[in-house]
Amino acid sequence: MDPTTIRPRAAAVCLSLLCFVLPAHADPPETTLEPPPASPTLTRVLDSPALGDAERRRLELFHGRWDGFTAQTPDEAAALAWAQRRVDDPVFGDDAVDRLLRAEAARFRGDAQPALDLLAGDATVQGTLLRARALEDLGRLADAVELLTPLRERFQHETLDDPAELTAAAEAIVALAALEGRPAQDYRLALRMLGRAYQELDPLYWPARVAEGRLLMSKDNRPEAAEVFEEALTLNPHAAEAWAGLGQLAVESFNFDAAAEVAARLREVNPGHALAAEIEAYSLLQQRDIAAARAAVEPALSDLPRRRELLALRAAVAACAYDDATLAAALERFDAVAPGSPLAHYTAGRALSNARQYGPARRLLQEAIDRVPNWPAPRLELALLLMRYGDVADARAELAHAARLDPFHVRVNNQLRLAEDLVNVYQTIETEHFVVRYRPGPDEALAREMPEHLEAMYDEITAIFGHRPANKTLVELLPDQRTFGVRLGGLPNLPALGAAVGDVIGLTPPRSGPGQADPFNWVNVMRHEFAHTVNLTQTDGRVPHWFTEACAVSVETTQRTYETYQLLLAAALNEDFLFDYDEINWGFIRPRNPRDTPLAYAQAGWMLEFMRTRWGNDAAVRMLDLYRDGASDADALREVTGYDPDAFMDSFRGWAAEEVEAWGLAPIEADEAIEAVLASGGQDTDTDELIALFESDGQRHPGLLRLIAERAVEMPDAEAARDWLHRYAEARPGDPWPHRQLVRLAFDLGEPDAALGSLQWLEKTDNYTADWSRQLAELHRDAGRLDPAYRATLRALHFEPYNASFRELAATLALQTGDLAAAAFQVEALEMLEPDRPIHARRLAALYDRLGRADDAAAARRRSEQQTP
Repeated sequence: MDPTTIRPRAAAVCLSLLCFVLPAHADPPETTLEPPPASPTLTRVLDSPALGDAERRRLELFHGRWDGFTAQTPDEAAALAWAQRRVDDPVFGDDAVDRLLRAEAARFRGDAQPALDLLAGDATVQGTLLRARALEDLGRLADAVELLTPLRERFQHETLDDPAELTAAAEAIVALAALEGRPAQDYRLALRMLGRAYQELDPLYWPARVAEGRLLMSKDNRPEAAEVFEEALTLNPHAAEAWAGLGQLAVESFNFDAAAEVAARLREVNPGHALAAEIEAYSLLQQRDIAAARAAVEPALSDLPRRRELLALRAAVAACAYDDATLAAALERFDAVAPGSPLAHYTAGRALSNARQYGPARRLLQEAIDRVPNWPAPRLELALLLMRYGDVADARAELAHAARLDPFHVRVNNQLRLAEDLVNVYQTIETEHFVVRYRPGPDEALAREMPEHLEAMYDEITAIFGHRPANKTLVELLPDQRTFGVRLGGLPNLPALGAAVGDVIGLTPPRSGPGQADPFNWVNVMRHEFAHTVNLTQTDGRVPHWFTEACAVSVETTQRTYETYQLLLAAALNEDFLFDYDEINWGFIRPRNPRDTPLAYAQAGWMLEFMRTRWGNDAAVRMLDLYRDGASDADALREVTGYDPDAFMDSFRGWAAEEVEAWGLAPIEADEAIEAVLASGGQDTDTDELIALFESDGQRHPGLLRLIAERAVEMPDAEAARDWLHRYAEARPGDPWPHRQLVRLAFDLGEPDAALGSLQWLEKTDNYTADWSRQLAELHRDAGRLDPAYRATLRALHFEPYNASFRELAATLALQTGDLAAAAFQVEALEMLEPDRPIHARRLAALYDRLGRADDAAAARRRSEQQTP
């Protein structure tokens, strides 16, 4: 498997982070889960004529070459059953079978005490490690430490030459370090031991690579872990733990199709494979499909009623179903099997955290920490939760503790460095309903501008949804996309502009340069994200993904782009690839292609528009109320609309067809002559013939109208060109092309005011450029209309708040309109953006004098004098 296939995509991250994502530009990598080609070295060994029959059988069994293999001894039968995880096979009751194999199977089933009994007196490293793990399963942590400690002391002066024993020794070192909370040297030592096992002692010993992969996963080193698991599969295409590792990596990267393929591959060798059930359950919990997750867990538990991992997943399913009584019973059952173990509380707490149920998740994770304080995993999960919740000080404490326990963990280190900065370096601005946190420097120019816009949108958006968040919303302006990704997800690869996780909204700055997002309308993005905050808090995080995205899209001020009209919505309707009601969430969570995510956003907003048109403006509020009370998506829809999902979508499609027709994008059955002209782009048809064909066409085909307008703008008759452009703009009201042509035509003719309407239209349909606002500002300023010029300049600053020339123009216009305070603010911003230019301080001194701010004027003069010798 290519490790790039397990990295999170933008939309995937949106499962737990509600994001304003960047447009998709490239196809996602293909996912292949075929086993990699067999190792040539292994093939040569197995094909060697010098190999004896007994040794060949041993190697074929060990390396997963089972085609035509029939066990001839109880040990062979047990080894094959264990490799396939058929742990309930009667062979494990045969006293003649190797005790280690029988103990492995017993512990996998959850029978820790029988495993201990089987290994009584076993002095091998493998046996000692398995005994320690069984003791840990039973909650006897001190006994496990006592058993493993001599091994660590022994390996300081003893060299092992058996790869199986050396691999077990490395895993014992890791297990002891986890129990004791030892620092980094044990991790390094374990890696060296595993490397020696497969590099020096036996290059074909694949379990050492599986152990290394698990160790790398524990440090969040996903790409290297995937590579190591793949190497193990070149030596054993049926290595269950390697496939399980890849499955877990796929789930954590939201690659649910890959996870399902891993589970299917495991079931090929054992239809009741417990590891397959666990991967499926983890995946389905991430996808919020609680009923399906339960259906994956319960049959497996019927076969293995004491398996700890399955019991922990049962608790997670109950937690995510918001069933407190069933959760309590599941935790009690788990404790009866594994007293004192933190696994069930951690698994359930993590699942609830991903479901944005921060309060109950925090309690479960804290219990996991209390049970085993030296296990870093629940501390990290709690720290991530606290970061999302906005409690950075407590998160920093947990991260610092986790870093002491696990200094090589990627996300721990990333988040700890950022948490230290957030507490010690960043500054805040507090308003009635918001707290803005920013890094001192140029970002302060934008941060100081935010409160006015945030408070202005607060009353509007809370009124639309009928809810005011109980807490102030924390808005964090992060300096670049890497920091944004670390802040919201712990990893630096989150290609989004903004993200909401409840009371916390992260924003990457609209700034050009390496690692930046480039210009975008930050006010529009903040409206989108604040709608998420309102929806999440009013539903206790239970709003379906598609519906909160629909609500967020509905409060944006930017209109749909033509690409959305034409390439997404109209095409999806006309070509029948709109999402069904029960599929649309997957467009955000598990996109199949680059089109799915933008289509999911656009279709969700369109569906809500239909709902409001048909059932009134309060339909969304009633849906949100029902979600908060625990109603399913389908039940809420029936309650508000009276339709089940299929009937709703049938009605929606009928309404959508009328919309598409009004947009001029409905399919038209044109006659052959028109079809031929459109297919050729009118190359062999002169303009008069095109006009005659259009006038004779009863349907007035918009495609013909576009061809005529394209010809007209190249002709000397400007009025005729304007007429055809206006007619085409009316026929296809979402297409920006005629408006761009009308702007160009107006300026070419020296009639700039004629461009006003088109410039305003273009400004409202573009979320990623200040060009239209800038042109409007210049047009108004040149005409002496200073107030609208100033307002247009401020709108340009929504896209490029770090643009010094825009700030300069805004300051000049504010001064010319007599707004000295506004002019001073813009010059203050200029001083933050260009601190090495003393002219800004001199200008500020003059403005402060006129405003009667003598102390500020004096301070500005001192800054100017310090900068100017």
